[in-house]
Parts: sequence; C-alpha cells; structure tokens
Amino acid sequence: MILKCNYASSLRRFVLSCMLVALPAFAADPDYGSVAPSAVTAATVCSEPNRGVVEYQELIRRTRELEPELVEALRQFPKGADLHNHLSGAVMPEDYIAMGVADGDCYVADRSDPSMYTIVAAGADGACGGSSRPLAAAGQAERLKLVNSLSMHRYGYPDIRHGHDQFFATFGRFGAISGMPWNTAPMLAALLRQAERDSVSYVETMNSFQSQAVSTLAGLLRQRFPDNSFYGNSANYPAMYGFLLGVGLNDAVAGARKEISQHVNRANAILGCGTAAKEPACGVSYAFLAPVNRNAAMPDGSPDLARIFAQIAFSMMLSTADSRVVGVNLLSGEDAVVSMGSFATQMQFFTYFRKLFPAARIALHAGEFTPCFVGKGNPALKDHLAGSLKAGAERIGHGVSFAYLSEADRAEVAGLIKNNNALVEIMFTSNAQILGVAGQDHPFMRYREHCIPLAFSSDDGGVSHADFTSEWIYGVKQYGLSAADLIRLGRESFQHSFIPGAPLWDDLAAGKTVSQCGTVKPGMSNPPDPCKSFLGKSAKARAQWGYEARLTDFLQTGAKALGLSRH
Repeated sequence: MILKCNYASSLRRFVLSCMLVALPAFAADPDYGSVAPSAVTAATVCSEPNRGVVEYQELIRRTRELEPELVEALRQFPKGADLHNHLSGAVMPEDYIAMGVADGDCYVADRSDPSMYTIVAAGADGACGGSSRPLAAAGQAERLKLVNSLSMHRYGYPDIRHGHDQFFATFGRFGAISGMPWNTAPMLAALLRQAERDSVSYVETMNSFQSQAVSTLAGLLRQRFPDNSFYGNSANYPAMYGFLLGVGLNDAVAGARKEISQHVNRANAILGCGTAAKEPACGVSYAFLAPVNRNAAMPDGSPDLARIFAQIAFSMMLSTADSRVVGVNLLSGEDAVVSMGSFATQMQFFTYFRKLFPAARIALHAGEFTPCFVGKGNPALKDHLAGSLKAGAERIGHGVSFAYLSEADRAEVAGLIKNNNALVEIMFTSNAQILGVAGQDHPFMRYREHCIPLAFSSDDGGVSHADFTSEWIYGVKQYGLSAADLIRLGRESFQHSFIPGAPLWDDLAAGKTVSQCGTVKPGMSNPPDPCKSFLGKSAKARAQWGYEARLTDFLQTGAKALGLSRH
C-alpha cells in the first residue's frame, strides 16, 4: 500500500502495519553572506525571542540522548537526494580551520562583531599583519571561539534577528578559505563524506564558477547600459544578452567547464575514487547548481542589476553547456533591500532566459522570510512564492512564508506549485536558526495538507553545525512521520532532482512506475526488458532504481532497528 496524499500520522502506528511489504576565480558562493545586517527592509528589528530554535534544539538533543537506536536507524535510512545544499555552507568550521592552517591563514576580531573571529589571509611575506594572529598558533579556547564564529555552534540567540545575522555573517568570516580555488576540491570531498555518513545517495550543491570573469562581464554591461531603469524593460534584454555574447560570455562558460573538471578530478584524487583505496564517499553522486546572488549591489547600496543579469545569463548558459551543472538557483538573504526592491525585475530576467534556454532547470530560494522581517501583510510573503513559480521555478527553497498566507493565497500558491510539477525543499534546522520558525509555526504540515511534493534538504550543514539526519529526526519526532512518509520523501527527492532523463515513477503518489517497468519490482537486479532498456536511456530512472535497491536492503537489515514490521 502506498499513501496517496493522506500521509500516515504516526511512526508507531505504522510500526504495527504491514505497509513496508511492497516496499578560476573564486568558488563556493562568495557573495552568499554579503548581506550586511543594516541592508534589510524597514522591518529590521525583529527582536522577538527565538523560541523556535530553543524548541528545535531541545527536541533533537533529547532524542539523541534518550533514543540513540532510533537516531542511528534514521542515520542509516536511505535519504535519497539532498537537493538544496550550499557547498561553502556545508563545510564544518573544524574543517575550515584545518584548511586555513594549511593555507597559512590568520585570524582577527571581526570588525562588525568584535566578539567573533574572522579568518584573513596572511600577507605576501606569509606573516600575519596588524592584530591578526596565525591560525596554526590558536589555542584550544581560540579554536572553540573560531568554531563558534564560523557557525551557529553554541550560539545564544538573544532574539530572532541576531540569529539571522549571525548565520549570514559566517560566510564572510570563512570566505578567505572558501573563496580560494584550491580549497574547492577539499570542500567537495568534505561534503561527500558527510553525505555518505548521512546515507545520502545524490547531492545537488550550489557553487560559483568564474566569478572574476562574470564580474568583468557585468562591469562592461553596466558601462554600456548604466541606467538601472533600462533593466526593467524586457524589450531591452536581447540587446543586453547580445552585448554579453560579444564581450566574452562564451569564454567565461568555457573557463567554468575547465574549472569544474579540475575540481572534480582533484576531489576524486582526495577521496581515492577509482582506486582500491577509495573512500565510501566515492559512492555519493553529485552535480552542481550555478548560483546567482539576488543581492548584488553597487557601493551606494542600489541594485547592481547588470551583475544579476550577467550572472543569470552565465548560469543558464553553463547549465545547458555542461552536464555536471544541472540547474540554476537564486540565493542570498531574501529580506534584504536589493532583493525586496528588485524582485520583479529579477523574475523578468529569469522569464526571458527560460525562453532562451528551455532545457535549463531552475530552483529558486523563495519565501525564506516571515512578517517579523518584512512586516505583517507584506505582499512579498505571497509574491515571492508566486512570482518565482511563474518565472519557471521547478523547486522552491524554504517556502516558509506560505505559513503566513490566507487560505485563499495558500490555495493559489499551491495551485502554481502543482501546475509547475514543482517541489518544496524543507529545511527545519536553518529555518529555526535564521527565522525562529519551528513546530506548528512551520509550513511543513500545511504543505502536506495541500498534497505538495516535499523533500528534506540540509541547506548549510556546516554553518548550522548539524547533520542532515537531524532533519529526519525532527520530522519523525515533531510531526509523527511514518516510515511510509520517510520513503515518500526520499522518492520525491529523486523524482524532482535535476538528473537528466525520464523519471521512474509515472505517478509517485499512487506508487505507479512507468509502464515499461510496471510489472517489475523497483530496484531488482538485472530487470528484464522493456524496463532494462528504459533504465538504460534515463540517468534519473537509473538513480531512482538504485535508490529502490538501497531501500530494499535497508528494510531487510535496518527496519528492525526502527521497530518496523516486514510482514
């Protein structure tokens, strides 16, 4: 039996059932954390206590302490795909410190928050200048403070706004490490190791390529079209795109492809992939999403629309030119001035390029704010969701503002999600840390009520100082998810991944595979034709088939640890 939309409400209830029987330049999002605390909308105070993160952390702590067997079983549970993942934010601060030591970096009090440390590069002579000190010489107390500065580890959360600002500030504090091209491969290796520990099969991670080249293109575009009002008229976009082609856009894409090969080859070497000594992390497949910084700004704080346009053009072209880049995403703090003020124009950019590159896949951060940040009744609470979907988003990252809409507006947004055959990426940990949203305030259950496809994602595990398994623990303990629900989440993640090819499931909600495989048990070894032939033509279907095989193995060996019946 497969649940169609009426998800099971209790893991324990499911335990007694027999439902399982069927069963170049810079890398790593250099601009992600560039939103200064002052660069936000009028509703900047948001001084409400962050009760959500307190509740979230206590539930996770209590479960890990009192139910270690459940936690271990959930760690081993095949989670499918992690679709919303920032490479720079995925790396644990302890790993960044080790990389910084290897680079000869220094640390110094953060200018915006002297209670925190920031990593800085040494001078040309290798010495730490001014008040900075060698990272290699940091003692135990300094290292702990560095971990706290580069992540949410032991953060006190004086209120919601401080948690939000601390989260985004961390990216600038480790930027001297994450922004160095030679560190991208070690970062990628660290991501894959963590994914393997969390029983993830596939990752789509956001990472910037050829940032300097794209910046140069944006500067030339800005010189040619200096008036920001020019960018609001879509009739001008062909001329803008043509100009970028004429000044080297294709060269930047070619440079990115070479850069990706270098990172991938070096990450494989670090992990020993293809050798007898290969690490288990080599078994995690992955692809990149090309990110666009929605808060690119001029020195005076006004939107740098030329840069945003150039980034979208570059990212859309790259995602169609290189199979290792499977889509495009729009990121950075959604409540900041530039994002709020130029949202409609940015969506026009995406609408234009979606027509130029119909094969490009789009996943957008949308609705990652609450009335606490943008004001009660702000139209953006709905418009950022609806506008992103109308611009072609096939996945929505976070979607928290859905919880604050009227029933009519929720129904409208839900309809757009279904019309786009889209999915909402759910991230409990970062939503609690950044927005103070958890428990019944989180839109997770409301999305389920509307039968919206959902998948858990890790977001920024290193910044959160949390593993992906915590998302699943929270789902089970807070919302009473059953094993059938967990399987559905894993399957949806692959179904809505950007892996090329036709999907295995014709109707996932009904448990119906494509007709070619309709009489074959999903995941079986050496399936007969026509299923074998179908799988041979679709990378996505093969990945889904592999997930079903892994799921079957877990149900034979790990289901008992969850107390699940197999009869």
